[in-house]
Amino acid sequence: MKRVLFLCTGNSARSQLAEALMRDMAGDDYLVMSAGTSPEGVDPRVYEVLAAEGVNSDNLSSISAESLSDEHFDVVITLCDKASNECELFTDSDALIHWDFKDPKAEEGCRAFFNTAEQLKAKIALFLLLNGEQQSDAIGPVELFKIMSDPLRLRILMLIEDEYALSVSDLTKVLEVSQPKVSRHLALLRDAGILQDHREGQWIYYHFPATLPVWITHVLATVRNGNSALINQEKIRLMQLKQRRKPQLDKIRGYSGLTEKYQMYLSEKELRK
Repeated sequence: MKRVLFLCTGNSARSQLAEALMRDMAGDDYLVMSAGTSPEGVDPRVYEVLAAEGVNSDNLSSISAESLSDEHFDVVITLCDKASNECELFTDSDALIHWDFKDPKAEEGCRAFFNTAEQLKAKIALFLLLNGEQQSDAIGPVELFKIMSDPLRLRILMLIEDEYALSVSDLTKVLEVSQPKVSRHLALLRDAGILQDHREGQWIYYHFPATLPVWITHVLATVRNGNSALINQEKIRLMQLKQRRKPQLDKIRGYSGLTEKYQMYLSEKELRK
């Protein structure tokens, strides 16, 4: 069971909402706590929002971060700048993460609390999605960004992100480079564990493996969606290819892309309520 601590200044609103929401969303996989650098007591609006969300608010209490300084947490997530600056209390934690949230207590009523709860749910859902599987040591972020720094390899990855699977012949034609050059880059991506090949008769297709870590899937999907014109010309050439043999995608199992995985994850969490 992983231990997670949410830390903010007063431990009265943001971190209390985060604690209750993550307990609800993570189930028994995580032990979740919250604390404050200067605890003030739980704001009554926290209970109102959690009740409306159908989230259990039992056992919430405002405690001092200093009282937990002897405990080990796998992840410490700070929710304000002041708390982030006092993370030295938990330097033995495996991960220190900062999510900057505006304090909802400054506004009257509950609207700001509901908005904060919605934003926290999205953050927590993505955190659980990206950390909910065994992480692969085959490639880390430094190696991934080195691979993506080559323009040709980046375009190959973006094309496969769109098309799910492409043959060497398809890539050679749409990228307008020689087959040996494309094959060298595909071999590098396959050896790094980012791509996998799949044979259908005399055709070999490349696609993302089902075991691709979700954080890499997230990076690839973000780059593609955030740079929509990056492979426009290549997409046009691909559409213009005559007698193109498309792969049988039902045989390339497991990879569904981040958006589908994320929506499925959120749906499963909703069904648990």
